[in-house]
Amino acid sequence: MNSHSPFDSSHTPTDADLRSEEAQDYGRLPNRLLTAYEVAKFVGCHEETVRRAYLRGLLVSQRFGVRGRRFHPNDVLDWIRRGAPTRPS
Repeated sequence: MNSHSPFDSSHTPTDADLRSEEAQDYGRLPNRLLTAYEVAKFVGCHEETVRRAYLRGLLVSQRFGVRGRRFHPNDVLDWIRRGAPTRPS
């Protein structure tokens, strides 16, 4: 009789594999909600440009407290793909 463990972990992704997938999805963006300042710094525009984008409906935001807004990294990347005003590199 062979002694095999009931669970074969050879096909289970490691923490390093999961982190590398997250890094590919978001580029240099952290995997958390971002402030308008952080989005502006990443995109290369002014913070007010980010505010105007979500007020016009070009950038999806989530309410954070009474007056605050936060942005999901996927929404920021989508905004960039659709033509966000980025600083030339």
